[in-house]
Amino acid sequence: MTFATRRTANVAQAILLASTLAQWGIALLVTIYLARVLSPAAFGFFALVGAIFILARKLLDLGLSNTAVRDIARDPRRERPIVEGMMAYRRVAGIVLALVVGIFALAQKAGPERWLLLAVGTVLLFTAPAALEPVFQVRQAQAGPALLNLVGGLLVLGGSMLFKHAGVAGMAFGWLLVLREAITLLFTRILARRLLGYAPRPGFRVRALQAFVAPALIFGLASLVYTLYFHCDVFFVYALRGQDELGAYAAAFRPINPLILLPWLLMVPIIPVFSATAANEGERFVRQVRGACALALGLGCCALAAGVLLAPDLVQLLYRGHYRQGPLSCVEAFRWLALAFSQVCITTVLTASLLAAGKEKLLLAIGTAALLVNAAMNLVLLRHYDFTAAAFATAATELLFLGCAMVGFYVLTGRNALTWRELSYLVPALVMGVALHFLQGGAVLRAICGSLLGLISAGIILSAPGARRWRADIASVAPVV
Repeated sequence: MTFATRRTANVAQAILLASTLAQWGIALLVTIYLARVLSPAAFGFFALVGAIFILARKLLDLGLSNTAVRDIARDPRRERPIVEGMMAYRRVAGIVLALVVGIFALAQKAGPERWLLLAVGTVLLFTAPAALEPVFQVRQAQAGPALLNLVGGLLVLGGSMLFKHAGVAGMAFGWLLVLREAITLLFTRILARRLLGYAPRPGFRVRALQAFVAPALIFGLASLVYTLYFHCDVFFVYALRGQDELGAYAAAFRPINPLILLPWLLMVPIIPVFSATAANEGERFVRQVRGACALALGLGCCALAAGVLLAPDLVQLLYRGHYRQGPLSCVEAFRWLALAFSQVCITTVLTASLLAAGKEKLLLAIGTAALLVNAAMNLVLLRHYDFTAAAFATAATELLFLGCAMVGFYVLTGRNALTWRELSYLVPALVMGVALHFLQGGAVLRAICGSLLGLISAGIILSAPGARRWRADIASVAPVV
């Protein structure tokens, strides 16, 4: 079985980038609006529901989609048994996860929170269509899912405004997330069926899945623990500091969280390319990874400069003075999370490269160590310090993961993922940081200037000769499957 396409990894990246930026903009508007109109406790519970869905997606996917893309790209005949097996797994795991969420719901003291969490658990019973994501990835057909995600974001934004106008209680805003999830699952199934030309049915074909399941589950667990240490902070803050501080933490976390997902989304179309060169052209594989790491280093440090130096201004603009001062100030948490994001940019490239090279066990070991460190830091620090400690724990954990991933890449290839030559990509971020440090004025002026400097810096990095050569190299080996 083959399926021809003229789409390249670069085209898919462009679609994903545009879609993700639009989704981030919508999510940011939702965060701004709800942080202004809801109490810290209600806003914190909304963030908790969102975190449950994020972790549920990861638990139900276990990173299998990324491994499936690699294996289907290598042998398209394996597509049907792989995606149908993944759907069957989601059906079984969804029952277990729904029971867990149901128990958590019954433990709530208030009725609105209890019924909302029970609805969340119900949706988790019907997430099998989400296993069809590889169908879009291997065909580089990202436009449909991208549009669907945008519609979901607009639904939450418009619904939030409608709820506020109708005087709906703050805790009920989480129902919009439940509705978005249900609609996304329904239309994902419809779009995938059109691409496939048949209706996939959940089922385990043991013989066809044997070569896929073991490495897929290993990477899936690695992907899971990686996601856990980014989102478990929400639950630690909820348990140890209460809903008010969770609301303040959400004010810092929610604007940055979509950006944390952006690097991985951009790497999704590159995984098949890395897989091809890792298997057949070792030198080219190293060159491609270094090029991606250089771009990630430059762009990540630009984001770091903006996040650290503009944090008070951004919080002021986003929340009209809420969460800027006092015990619920999220400025320092925002800065620590900006540092975490800058490291994620590079970590994502290294994770994709190790996955492409078949080093799932190494990723699992690194991720498990990072999760244990993160949990220990949260348990200790949040008992003595406020929610800012959770953001610090995230940044420290990401640094550990980055260091271990760089060592792993060196052991695999005998080469460093970054060399002194790539440090030239830091120049735009350094210039941007100096300019913002000395820039005087109000929050609006500084934010506008910071945005312009960020766009200029990103343009310089992406138009550099090395960046152009990297994109040409990636496009030239993008697999046609």
